Amino acid sequence: MTAPRTAAEPLGSQTLDASVLLRQSALSADTAQLLRDFPGYSSQAAGGVSSLPCIRGLADDRLRIEMDGMSLLSSCGNHMNPPMSYIDPSRVERVRVFAGVVPVSVGGDSIGATVQVDSAEPVFAEPGQPARVGGEAGASVQSNGRGVAAHATAHYATDRFSLRYDGALSQADNYRAGGDFKPAGPASIDKPDQWLRADEVGSTAYKTRNHALTGAWRGDDQLVQLRLGVQDIPYQYYPNQRMDMTRNDSYHLNLRYDGRFNWGRLEARAWHENTRHGMQFGDDKQYWYGPKGDVPGMPMDTRGRTSGLRVMGELPLSERDTLRVGAEALRYRLDDWWLPSGGGMAPNTFWNIRDGQRDRLDVFTEWEARWNPKWLTLVGLRSANTRTDAGPVQGYNASYDADANAFNARDRCRTEVAPEKWSS
Repeated sequence: MTAPRTAAEPLGSQTLDASVLLRQSALSADTAQLLRDFPGYSSQAAGGVSSLPCIRGLADDRLRIEMDGMSLLSSCGNHMNPPMSYIDPSRVERVRVFAGVVPVSVGGDSIGATVQVDSAEPVFAEPGQPARVGGEAGASVQSNGRGVAAHATAHYATDRFSLRYDGALSQADNYRAGGDFKPAGPASIDKPDQWLRADEVGSTAYKTRNHALTGAWRGDDQLVQLRLGVQDIPYQYYPNQRMDMTRNDSYHLNLRYDGRFNWGRLEARAWHENTRHGMQFGDDKQYWYGPKGDVPGMPMDTRGRTSGLRVMGELPLSERDTLRVGAEALRYRLDDWWLPSGGGMAPNTFWNIRDGQRDRLDVFTEWEARWNPKWLTLVGLRSANTRTDAGPVQGYNASYDADANAFNARDRCRTEVAPEKWSS
């Protein structure tokens, strides 16, 4: 059997499917490492499960990261919890990368690239057939650092209803270098019992747990899906930062609708994500410090909330032409505070960001024409309205008042309207 080659994805987008990801997911607990084979990709090493993706030299907030259609941000001043750390590699079914300029229907709000990470689609039984029941379990062990990872899935599905559970656990101790690179000794001057070997790389241990429950209903031409995800990272240490992650608790709700009608297709998605994040000095870092050695660490706490709504209609105008029209709204809230610990960091709570706000409203339209199996044109226009604001800040004590008062006296609300256009 032969068939003509269809037009390639626009803008050189590249996709990794489940068969490739299955082999790569056993090599690392870090989901960002699944992108290692994309041209122009690298990662900035951080904790065991939280490296920052970098595409053609642009990283972090310069990239738009979508997890199951949710556009997420890192709610941490040191970006210890990038969006790709919120899903275990074993759950990833597909990864797609749009490098550089991105079609307006895929999304704006980035100057580097858009990375879409999707978990498995719901499965259903064939009409008139018995319910489908199945599952999968896997585990891996690494001798270096005594790393252990395990995952399990289970699903039950009729021809109309589907229910699926995904769970994963990954943890490791400090890993060892290829040889001795320092003298063996205590991890810090105030922890004589926390011994590091000569070849042991301190502050590289981590532990993470992920759970997801997905329910879906399918009609003749419609699909409704609801996913609940929960993550717990009790600790993740960083050899290249002064602070360590001492907690990262998050959950998300993700509601999706996909309908096909005589006039075309309608996609809609609404989601909410909540993150509670904490940093402190970990086991391998000095805890008591200050002039007299009487200051117990430096706790830093963060809470971020992201809510989003996206609606897009796809209208086939002819066999050649397709029109897409949509809107997207994002609402982000951030609080970042440091509890007093003593010395110069007392007696008040340090409010680094209080009532931080970032609201974004986009509308877009896109016309695609497939002239033949080898050529297509894609022209789009996207308008973005972004509004930011923040509440008053506060220092530990009166020595911070000059800077805090100057900031609080200013008008902190900003609004920006920017058109984005793209054509190929």
